[in-house]
Amino acid sequence: MKDQSTDHSDYIRRITQVLSGKEPANEEDLLLIKRLSELAEAPDFDVQRGYERLSSEIQHRERARRDRHLRYLAVGAAAAAVVGLIVAILLPTRVAPEWSDGDPMVAMQVRETYFLPDSLFDAHDLQLIRDDGSLFHLRLSDRDTLRLSELAPVLRAGEMVSLVVPETRRGVVQLEDGTVVTLNSVSRLRMPTSFNGADRGVALEEGEALMQVAHDERHPFVVSVRDMSLEVLGTTFNVCLYPEQRPTATLVEGRLRVTGADDSSVVLSPGEEAVYGPSGLVSRQADLATRTAWVEGKFVFSHLPLSSIMTYLGRWYGFETEYADDSLRDNTYTGALSKTYSKDFVFGVLEKTTRLKIINQYEGRRVVVNHR
Repeated sequence: MKDQSTDHSDYIRRITQVLSGKEPANEEDLLLIKRLSELAEAPDFDVQRGYERLSSEIQHRERARRDRHLRYLAVGAAAAAVVGLIVAILLPTRVAPEWSDGDPMVAMQVRETYFLPDSLFDAHDLQLIRDDGSLFHLRLSDRDTLRLSELAPVLRAGEMVSLVVPETRRGVVQLEDGTVVTLNSVSRLRMPTSFNGADRGVALEEGEALMQVAHDERHPFVVSVRDMSLEVLGTTFNVCLYPEQRPTATLVEGRLRVTGADDSSVVLSPGEEAVYGPSGLVSRQADLATRTAWVEGKFVFSHLPLSSIMTYLGRWYGFETEYADDSLRDNTYTGALSKTYSKDFVFGVLEKTTRLKIINQYEGRRVVVNHR
């Protein structure tokens, strides 16, 4: 699937700020918001089609903004080049300071790029926790990749560490062998800093992960999750371990052997998934578009209970849900939304397309769902 937020995420963030009242709206913003309101009020409104229309509108607006911005940059580029040349001539050469743990350039990159001082961290920072309990607060955006090989100056080779991704965030880590793991919000991955030529293995302790495993026939890659063990040589698969559903491994490409806690096993082909439940390990066909939508920055729900939908949204936006009527929990819905939308905008879409009323409480940390 194509990530529709890639080319216009800056403008989506701009619209998010406008919709949440954090920035004033200009004339172009007001026109777009008016179009969105008209679209949502149509009697045949469809969430997936609405998402596509919104993406198309934003992409058009962002392209126009980018063209204007490039014209401004062209004017300033020559002046910037002249100023840069003068500064390079006049300023003396600076020597990078030494750091006792290794190469000064690598050390400075680690110190300045990855780690936040304790005084600046907040609850939405990713954390890297060592076995001795010490931890690093990471200065990473959702688009950044944490490369373990670059942390050699501050970590021991082969030591176990845990990457913790809080609510409202996602994280990407590249292991020493080149394997890339993308973690959904509220996830925890335990992994070695290096494999040292031994068999490769990590443990997903909670949450959800998409793993793109580097091929190595001599050293199988093993993923441990609750009630299951996954063994691969080189493949892409999704693992979900959230508490409200059973452990599930979904194969995107390659081959994957899944072994249950009762020693039963299945070998999956692309488009299949294994689920461990009360009756043991079972395999079935999977909806890959739905399973991997979170990686591409989307929520995709297919006949999902409202309780599950609000749980997913709550992890991303950071809230807990109460229901004025417990019967609402089991109502099922189908639709698609972008994770770049503000929480209030998402709630507005849900209210427009359902008979729900969603009320924010305690500064948005709790929401109450009721009949409209």
